[in-house]
Amino acid sequence: MSNERMTLEEMTEKYPDQWLFIVNCEHSENTELLSGVVFAHSESRDDIHEVSGQYNGSAAIRYTGDLPEGMHYLL
Repeated sequence: MSNERMTLEEMTEKYPDQWLFIVNCEHSENTELLSGVVFAHSESRDDIHEVSGQYNGSAAIRYTGDLPEGMHYLL
């Protein structure tokens, strides 16, 4: 894991079409994710869920591509 803080736009550029596990998140007043540190990334959502189960703290999971049909984010 790098300790590099990135904006959501920078993460999307660096990790296209990947699932991200993001820690040290910064949110706007309306809880929109603004920036954070990518702890793990993978093309597999299962890989990210495995990592998230081992992490104890505040974090976010985000997909940087278009979500497949019928899949939605839960807030």
